[in-house]
Amino acid sequence: MKTQIKKSSKYVITAAWCIAAVLVCGAVAHAGIEENIVKTETGFYYTVQKGDTLWDLSQKFSDSPWQWPDLWHYNPEIENPHWIYPGQRIRIYRKTFYGETDKEEEKEAPRPEPKKFLTYSKINRVGFIREQEVNPRGVLFQARHSQKLISDNDKVYFEPVPGANLEKGYHYLLYRTRSPIRDPETSKYIGVQHLLTGIVEVTELEKDLGVGRIVVAFRDIQEDDKIMPFMPRPQKMALKPGIAGIEGKIIKSEDDWKAFGDQFIAFIDKGSDHGIEVGQQYKVLCRIMKNSASSSEEIKHEEVGSLVVLHTEDQTATTLITNSEQELSAGMPIQAMR
Repeated sequence: MKTQIKKSSKYVITAAWCIAAVLVCGAVAHAGIEENIVKTETGFYYTVQKGDTLWDLSQKFSDSPWQWPDLWHYNPEIENPHWIYPGQRIRIYRKTFYGETDKEEEKEAPRPEPKKFLTYSKINRVGFIREQEVNPRGVLFQARHSQKLISDNDKVYFEPVPGANLEKGYHYLLYRTRSPIRDPETSKYIGVQHLLTGIVEVTELEKDLGVGRIVVAFRDIQEDDKIMPFMPRPQKMALKPGIAGIEGKIIKSEDDWKAFGDQFIAFIDKGSDHGIEVGQQYKVLCRIMKNSASSSEEIKHEEVGSLVVLHTEDQTATTLITNSEQELSAGMPIQAMR
């Protein structure tokens, strides 16, 4: 009998120690979490620690790791859910430890709209209109075997411009310029169009002769195409509204099409000096005119397409037509999308 009592007492003491250990561990875990949480007027914010993942944080704050997509949705500034960094601050919409929640604040505070992005793989081949022509670093004068059609991996020869800074092993853009561009309505000078034709790698370099290899041809490469520095542009861009109240218009299509539509490249007459930024979206409008025997009167504008800005210069921008309900053409007005 005494033996049984001793055993029972031993089990009770052991169980008590286990329960105490669990409570202490739980308290320590919560204390560690608490130290990295800040409460503001807009809700609870957690500072990411080394080793944290959205999966683990979802387990801590939503009681289920499978809720991590919601946690990502509520924090649209996180571009890749697989990569969060120590020191990064994220908002917590379900805080269930210690029985404390912020459901009332969750109802009051609207969920932020997730950011939208455009990925355009051909971004490095879109040209631009600049008021003054780029100073070239060299001029192509011949391809190997004097072939007329120059393509990928072909060997080419070029004449370096005196004093130009060229480096062996570096990539450069090939381009050619077109006749000066003027406003389709007022004939006012706008700038020089730079048509990008490819990328060349400098393989040999002497004082009066350069040798290169065509890395990629964007379109037909010709003798007399020029060389300028190559700065890769990011393919992924955040989409955002255009500037309200701006009065701009389409100048022309990149490849001189009189009528164009979806996925065509076109230039507009507003640039970074006017606040134009990459990723901004604009509507393309069609003027509805009332014609009479003696005059024409503009009645209204009707939306017929949309575009997104891919590249900006001071006074102009290069855009991608993302939608067209009819054929678009030079002179069509643009207006910010809301």
